[in-house]
Amino acid sequence: MKTKIGDKVRLKLDSEVGARGIVERTEGNKLIVRLEGSDRELQVATQQVTNLSGAARKAWINMPKRQVGRPKGLRLCDRTSVTLRIDRDLWKRFREKESIGAVRNRTATINQWLREKLSELDRLEAKE
Repeated sequence: MKTKIGDKVRLKLDSEVGARGIVERTEGNKLIVRLEGSDRELQVATQQVTNLSGAARKAWINMPKRQVGRPKGLRLCDRTSVTLRIDRDLWKRFREKESIGAVRNRTATINQWLREKLSELDRLEAKE
């Protein structure tokens, strides 16, 4: 795939390995890349970058109808995906518990906690 102006790239240079940037212009076999988050530009050979945008274009050409995201898999239970905004410190504590094995299955644990809290709320409502 030919590199285009505006392509997002990841650098392979020893001094900048893993750094990301955007192709500002091309000069023959060289690319002028502006590093992400700065105004600094580098001149690099096309072989010194991984072209992330080019990879996406190639994937689209090869498999345009491919579904994106996780495969559906087996339907063992009826679930829905949700997005939550959780306080950073609270999530950090949860992840720490997960890393030491106190939380073995994130989905099952959160489902259990929600069931317990909803049952508690049901009991409080029944008393009213």
